[in-house]
Amino acid sequence: MTEEQVKILSFIKYFSGAGCVIGGLIFLVSLFASGYNEGYMMSIVGATILVSSMWIFGIWLVFVLIEKVSSRYEKI
Repeated sequence: MTEEQVKILSFIKYFSGAGCVIGGLIFLVSLFASGYNEGYMMSIVGATILVSSMWIFGIWLVFVLIEKVSSRYEKI
């Protein structure tokens, strides 16, 4: 991997990790605050932040891996 790819992946890793932690905390706190009411809006918001952060990390990981594989075939 090039240094630029490592920087981008590192940034996305920390950004997504922070989003997962924040989303998970909001989700857990809202479950206790609502008394396990599934329709509580903050539970939905926390779960959405958590899932969105995981998607962002997964998509950027795929982009970096595609770029790495394509650069490997250009050298051949």
